[in-house]
Amino acid sequence: MAAPRGDMSFDKLLENRKILVCCGSGGVGKTTVSAAIALRAAMEGQRTLVLTIDPAKRLANSLGLTELGNQKSRIELPKEAKGELWGMMLDQKRTFDELIERIAPNRETRERILNNHYYQQVSGALAGSQEYMAMEKLWEVTQDNDFDLIVLDTPPTKHALDFLDAPRRMTEFFDGKVVQWFVKPYLAAGRMGFNFLQKGSAMIFKILEKGTGYQTLADLSEFFLAFDGLYEGFKDRAEAVHRMLADSKTGFVIVTTPMHPAVDEAAYFRDRLRSSKMPLVSVLFNRVHKPLTHNEPADTLALADELTEQLPAYATVLDAYLELAANLDRLAAGERKIIEKFNARAGSLALAAEIPAKTYDVHDVQSLLGVAAHF
Repeated sequence: MAAPRGDMSFDKLLENRKILVCCGSGGVGKTTVSAAIALRAAMEGQRTLVLTIDPAKRLANSLGLTELGNQKSRIELPKEAKGELWGMMLDQKRTFDELIERIAPNRETRERILNNHYYQQVSGALAGSQEYMAMEKLWEVTQDNDFDLIVLDTPPTKHALDFLDAPRRMTEFFDGKVVQWFVKPYLAAGRMGFNFLQKGSAMIFKILEKGTGYQTLADLSEFFLAFDGLYEGFKDRAEAVHRMLADSKTGFVIVTTPMHPAVDEAAYFRDRLRSSKMPLVSVLFNRVHKPLTHNEPADTLALADELTEQLPAYATVLDAYLELAANLDRLAAGERKIIEKFNARAGSLALAAEIPAKTYDVHDVQSLLGVAAHF
């Protein structure tokens, strides 16, 4: 049986890292692995924060908590723990508000945006804003310098890809050129001044006004105009976040299972990180099955043969067991081929580790320690 490629000791995983970003498709156990990494680091002496932007809110359950919030909460650890573990759940709307409060040039602008009806409606649902606010929160807790290690749990892969593009997408959305084309001509001309606008934009505004009403457009215009002065602030922060993600103190961890299509998405994300020059430090294969019959002690099988001779009824049970073991062997062999194929194509970026499939549910600190033991 081929061994995983690379040296994936836990010290190697954390080597010179301040931030670990865990990515993966839905259902691969990414949130559990993120929490286990953070827990292991805390047990070994680091002051660690695990931050989730996963809207499914599974992190709190993995840590045995009922909920997490936008402020960090300390997690109770066993007495033998040498460090501390803290958890935090992204509150997208609150993080957006806090960003406006920081980059607004004055109180008037800040209140103008925060009290805007359109902003209040879309700040929690604007396309790309969740990922951007996750970057903002990550930047915020990093700058506080309160933690030795921050582990970021991301949404499923297709959203995590948006996570890489979020700073650029948000700055493009608030680009001054968009504001000038869409908003300023409308307010300058007034409701009766469409004849003075370009024909294309005038037609769009007429349609929008008919469907939504003047007040909605006025709120929208006010919203964009207020943000026009903050464009440079968004742009500067986005560039700083991108530098942080590409820094050698940041590492990306891809979590997958040895099954299609999860491993196909992992390969895609691996290639995306490579093309984006982001530091991939590990690929973790979760829920890996091991062969059963190959590990059976010879004396156990001999005892089973003896029992079936003495009591034929045991033969049926033994046959069922051997059939189950054979099926597990086939599953394990198929997974092994998938892992080896992935590693063969990963080249120097393959620092692979495997976490065996568990027969119990991971829902608290003790069960997380069972996962963390495999790093």
